[in-house]
Amino acid sequence: MNLLKKTMSLLSVVMSGMLIISAVPQAQSNLSLSASAATTCVVNTSKTYQKIKGFGGMNLPEWAGSDLTDTQRKLAFGNGNGQLGLSIVRVYVNDDKNQWNKALATAKYAQSQGAIVFATPWNPPASMCERFSKSNDPDAKRLKKSSYAAYAQHLNDFYHYMKNNGVNLYAISIQNEPDWGSDWTWMTESECVDFLANYADKIDCPVMSPESFSYNKSYYNAILNNSKAYANTDIFGTHFYGTSRSNMDFPALENCGKEIFMTEVYVPNSTSDADKFPEALDVCENIHNGLVVGNMNAYVWWYIRRSYGLIKENSNVSKRGYCLAQYSKFVRPGDVRVDATEQPSSKVYVSAYKNSKNQVTIVAVNKSTTGYSQNFSLSSGRITDVDRYRTSSNENLALTENLPSNGSSFNVQLPASSVSTFVVTVNGSSQPTTQPATTKSANQTTAKSTTTKPVTQTTTKPSANSSYLFRNTFENGVEDWTARGSNTLGLSGRTAFAGKNALLVSKKTSSWNGAQKSLSTSTFVPGNTYGFSAYVNYLDGNTNSSTFNLTLQYKDSTGTTKYSNIVTKSVTKGTYTKLVNSNYKIPSGASDIHLIVETSKDTMNFYVDEVIGAKSGQL
Repeated sequence: MNLLKKTMSLLSVVMSGMLIISAVPQAQSNLSLSASAATTCVVNTSKTYQKIKGFGGMNLPEWAGSDLTDTQRKLAFGNGNGQLGLSIVRVYVNDDKNQWNKALATAKYAQSQGAIVFATPWNPPASMCERFSKSNDPDAKRLKKSSYAAYAQHLNDFYHYMKNNGVNLYAISIQNEPDWGSDWTWMTESECVDFLANYADKIDCPVMSPESFSYNKSYYNAILNNSKAYANTDIFGTHFYGTSRSNMDFPALENCGKEIFMTEVYVPNSTSDADKFPEALDVCENIHNGLVVGNMNAYVWWYIRRSYGLIKENSNVSKRGYCLAQYSKFVRPGDVRVDATEQPSSKVYVSAYKNSKNQVTIVAVNKSTTGYSQNFSLSSGRITDVDRYRTSSNENLALTENLPSNGSSFNVQLPASSVSTFVVTVNGSSQPTTQPATTKSANQTTAKSTTTKPVTQTTTKPSANSSYLFRNTFENGVEDWTARGSNTLGLSGRTAFAGKNALLVSKKTSSWNGAQKSLSTSTFVPGNTYGFSAYVNYLDGNTNSSTFNLTLQYKDSTGTTKYSNIVTKSVTKGTYTKLVNSNYKIPSGASDIHLIVETSKDTMNFYVDEVIGAKSGQL
């Protein structure tokens, strides 16, 4: 059965009631409001649930016809104006290893922007399969029992191929939709358990469970009930096709201690243009239900680029893409979902998240044809700033800054058929920990050592200061920094010390390959003393600590290039550390001076944020 037949079958599932999609008429004006007032939405930041790994999409050039273009990659994985801020990409494990190179380009780019990459197979190589009769299909396909070891080696080979070409997989699944094998390979619950229990430990990459078509609980219960299969499963993955809101809740899995990824879905269909509105709000409702009801750690769309996808074939972000971006751009990896009044009014859905930068993000989806005056109240901390981003029929991530608040609450309008994201800055709010304090589902992965660890940081953004001679925040670009040696500079929203982005130094070939900034000798006068500081962090690599340097490169009076150490400090993996010297004297007679951030001996990617040059003694 081909994909068109799968789509038609899915539509029949929808019609039969497994997936209920409400047709919501579009209001005459999305900004017109009734006098209705909803119940106060209370956000309790002390009650926490799952940690968010991120949002993403599938890249499958073998099926889509071509890979993402450079423009489309930037739209997908960048987090600037109008970009999607995706932090996950799913790639295809082609059964023909000669085609594996097709997965590399986009995966490498996404990883360079801080995204994680995981992989899914649809079929084993043909030599490992056999034909059998299933229901009305006399030519169904399955993995031969005698080929289980060879299949594990096939998946392991893909992992090492990607690694050797610069992509570190976060996980590899054992099978796409084993319960929908009409177009690919069937696997029963017992076959999946057998493979996981007896062969998955031969795979060097963290292993993801089979990804059920419609969150089929029988597959996951079978794994949970087999100690060896469960031990060899690092992450659970599922699809949401035909999955009702009530069927997204699965306490046994949510409380098992491992991450759950929703790895594929498109809603409401693949036949409508992705710009159709308010139909696109179904994306928001599905995400909301997955995160709030299903306690999912990650949400991954089907094709990133498609007529019904996040980016259309003309390289424009679609309305569906903007709806997903209301989450992906602001609910970032490492954020923790917190308790909130979920439905303060009919067809209004609210979820909330906190990060380690004194911010609470609230996403409110109004699927009704009526606008509301909505009050939001925080249980702790003092609100110092509220910024709103909104998508409606005639808005895409429209920003309104500095909304009024009284310190503990704020009142806003939720127009009919709209989604609003509020980024709330709070003083004194409780911050997420590596393990949420109160959880419905702990969802902390026990994946192998290649799994990225969450970031913990407790410092706050420095305020503007008249003593600063420069301050680079990297929110909108790499500013005046350039690559030093063989590496690449870019922006990453994977982790930031302050704001939404940090400078990412990637693709290093030597430890001295870092980032550099030219300094004017008219501002930084040789022979005088100044202060320099930078926050640095790293998430990849095999070491738990690494030595970082702030260095001054200059030419002396003879024109010889020399180096002077400003500060050296050991940095713990996953924690932002401040490199600072408040009283550094620039050598007399120096010219052509550059400030450098570099590692002493390691070549892993690293992040730089909040770099400041100041008057002496002011840091």
